[in-house]
Amino acid sequence: MRRPMVEFGCAKCYGGDAQAVWRGQREGFEHETDVVDGSRFAVDVRRCRGCSQQFVWIFTESVDWMGGDDSRHVTVMPLTAAEATGLATGTLRPLDLGALGRDRRHLNHDWPTGGPASLHWNSGPFRVAGAG
Repeated sequence: MRRPMVEFGCAKCYGGDAQAVWRGQREGFEHETDVVDGSRFAVDVRRCRGCSQQFVWIFTESVDWMGGDDSRHVTVMPLTAAEATGLATGTLRPLDLGALGRDRRHLNHDWPTGGPASLHWNSGPFRVAGAG
């Protein structure tokens, strides 16, 4: 039996329009905690300035060593307060974050090598790959 989706955020940080949410995050979010601070893999916790909803930002760059146009991927996913604390204290490992996608929507920004960027909402578990 599938669990119901958990309610998170406000219209500005978790609304249906992926483009509007993505554009609004620069001014609408504040940085809280760096969990992994790498040039190819980074994980941090941010908070919506409007409703205080916490989110994890997962950045991954896949280096192919051919021309410098490496693919990049960002996943932005809401967190419960307990999950955000777990990330900050190390009881929730960054590589385990993908399992949380099973009961919530997450914003995916993909920029493949040689291709145009795409932005979309997704739901379900996802793979987190990086040096975490």
